[in-house]
Amino acid sequence: MHCFVLLVVDLVLVSASTLVAVIVAMPSSATAAIGAASTYGAITLATAVPVMLIFGLNRTLWRFTSLGDGLCVVGATTWIVALATVLVFAFDRTAHVTINLPVVQGLLMLNALLGARLATRLRHDRRRRARDFSGSAGDFRENVLVIGLGPQTDVLIYGAAKNAEEKTEIVGILSPSNRHHGRRLRSRKILGAPDAIYEVLHDLAVHGVFVDRIVVALSPAALSQKAQAALVQLQDGGSLRVDWLLPRDGRGANSDDPDAAMPATADGQEPSLNAYLPWKRLIDAAVALVCMVVLGPLMIFVATVVLFDIGAPAIFWQQRPGARGRPIKVLKFRTMRPPRDCTGRALTDSERVSAVGGLLRRLRLDELPQIYNVLVGDMSFVGPRPLLPVDQPSVPAVRLSLRPGLTGWAQIKGGREISSEDKAALDLWYIRNASFALDMKILAHTVRIILFGERVDRNAIHEAWQAIRNDQSSVLPANMPGHTSI
Repeated sequence: MHCFVLLVVDLVLVSASTLVAVIVAMPSSATAAIGAASTYGAITLATAVPVMLIFGLNRTLWRFTSLGDGLCVVGATTWIVALATVLVFAFDRTAHVTINLPVVQGLLMLNALLGARLATRLRHDRRRRARDFSGSAGDFRENVLVIGLGPQTDVLIYGAAKNAEEKTEIVGILSPSNRHHGRRLRSRKILGAPDAIYEVLHDLAVHGVFVDRIVVALSPAALSQKAQAALVQLQDGGSLRVDWLLPRDGRGANSDDPDAAMPATADGQEPSLNAYLPWKRLIDAAVALVCMVVLGPLMIFVATVVLFDIGAPAIFWQQRPGARGRPIKVLKFRTMRPPRDCTGRALTDSERVSAVGGLLRRLRLDELPQIYNVLVGDMSFVGPRPLLPVDQPSVPAVRLSLRPGLTGWAQIKGGREISSEDKAALDLWYIRNASFALDMKILAHTVRIILFGERVDRNAIHEAWQAIRNDQSSVLPANMPGHTSI
C-alpha cells in the first residue's frame, strides 16, 4: 500500500509539473494548443506509470534518499519526457506542442520529484539530530583519528555522523599521498601523512583535541616502517588504542590504490590489452545511449507484457563477477514464474518458464535491460559473457580482465553447447585479438544466431587452444580440463 501511495504522490507531482510547464511554455492565444497540451499531459501520465515502476521510484525510502536514488529520478524523468514527446509527435504530427515545452516540463518535474525527496530527508535528519542529541550535552565523546583514504574511511565518517549514540567524533584523516593533504572528505580534513603522526597528535592537542583511538584503514604494506613503528609505540605505551580494519599479514589491499584489486594472471602478470580496448568504453556508452532512446518503447512494451504474464517485478537481477571481479547486477526481463505453484508444489525450471518467457529467451529480448548495464559501465556490447562464480573457469582472471558483454566470441562459436573451459579459451582469443572489425563481426553473427539458432564451430575452438599453446605468456594451461580436441 505504501508503494502505491508513493506512486500516486509522484504522479501528482508529474501532473502539477506538466500543468505549470504548459502555462509557462504554451502560447496563451492558441486555442488549439490547449487540446494539444491536454493530449501531451495524458500521454505523459500514461508513460510515467511504467517508467516509474521500472526505475523503482515508488520502492525507495524518501527519508534515506541517496545519490543513487537521485540518479534514478534523473533517469526516469528523462525517459518520461523523451517518450512523451516522441509519442505525441508520432500520433499527432500537427500537435501544437512548442519545442521548449519538454525542456521546461523536464526541469520542473525533476525539481519537484527531487525536491520532495530531499525535503523529506532533511526533515527526517533534523528530527533525528534533535532526538539523538537531546540531553547529551557534556557526555563523553571518543575522538578518532583515521589513517587511510578509501571506502572504509568514507563509511566510518558517514556512520559516525549518522549514529550519534556511538558518540564518536572523527577528528581528522592521515593519507600517505601528498596530493590529498589539506583536502577534505565529508568535511573532515586530511591533516598529513602517517609518518607525521606524532606532529599531528601534538597539533590537535594544542587545539584542545585529544585523540582516544586511531583506526588504520590501510594494510601494513601501505605504511612506511616509520609509521608502523610509531603506531606500535603508541599502542604499547597505552596512551591510545590502535585498531586495524584490514589484515595485518600484508595481504590487505591498499585502499589508496584503486588498481590494487586488479586480478593477476596465472603467471603473476596482468593480461595485456591492445590499443582498441580503451576506446571500447566510449563506443559502448554512445551506442547504448542511442539504443536506450530508440529501443525504449520496445522495452516498455516488453516490460508491460511481462507484468501481465508473470507479474511484478518485470526486471530480474542476478549478481555476477564483472571486470576485475567487481560484483555487478546483471539485468534481465523475468521469464520464469515463482518456484512454487498455488498448491505449494515445487516447479521445475522448464515448468516455470512461461510461453511468453520462452519467446523472449528465443529472441533474446529478455536481455534488453542489459543495455542499461552497458550504459552505466558494468558491461560492454561485446565481451566474455558474465558467469556465476561456480561456472567460472579454473583460471578466471583472463575473463575478468574485461567488462562482460551482451554477446561474445564464445557465444557465436558454440554458446551453450560447449564447456566453460572452451568458452574461456575462446574468450582469451578474443581478448588477444579484439578490434572494432571483430566486434562488428560478432554482432552480425549474433543476429544470425537469434534468427537461425546456435552451432558449434570446432575449428574456432581448436584455433583458440592452439593460440594458447603457442603463447608462452598465456594464463591458461594447455592441458586445462575440458579442452576439446579435434
